[in-house]
Amino acid sequence: MFDRNQEHVYSGEVVRWAFNSPHTALYIRDDDGALWAFEGSAPARMFDRDPLITGYTFQPGDRLTVVGCPLRDGRTGGAVGLVIKDDIWYNPQDGGCNANEENWRNWLPKGYMSKADAVSAGEAVVD
Repeated sequence: MFDRNQEHVYSGEVVRWAFNSPHTALYIRDDDGALWAFEGSAPARMFDRDPLITGYTFQPGDRLTVVGCPLRDGRTGGAVGLVIKDDIWYNPQDGGCNANEENWRNWLPKGYMSKADAVSAGEAVVD
């Protein structure tokens, strides 16, 4: 379902944060108007995350950045790896996308929009 070999950066505004079982879903609208849907971990698995992720963490209208693994069929969605909101890094992933926070803290300030871009530029990859 998800292409775990790819990691991409998506930015936009929260439309909906569905904090439900068995998986959470984060819906964002990008600057071109496309609606993206990202699947994350079950709510019960997020209560021990640091920082804590709740049903109120992401609100409609919030601007954020998602690092995620796209759907294999090309639809606008994927598995969430990391979410950055107000310079706070959240980890709502459930294994569908294992984006490494250390890599992305290094790559995002350099302007990389995908793991492939960073790797082709010779950036180190931490697994």
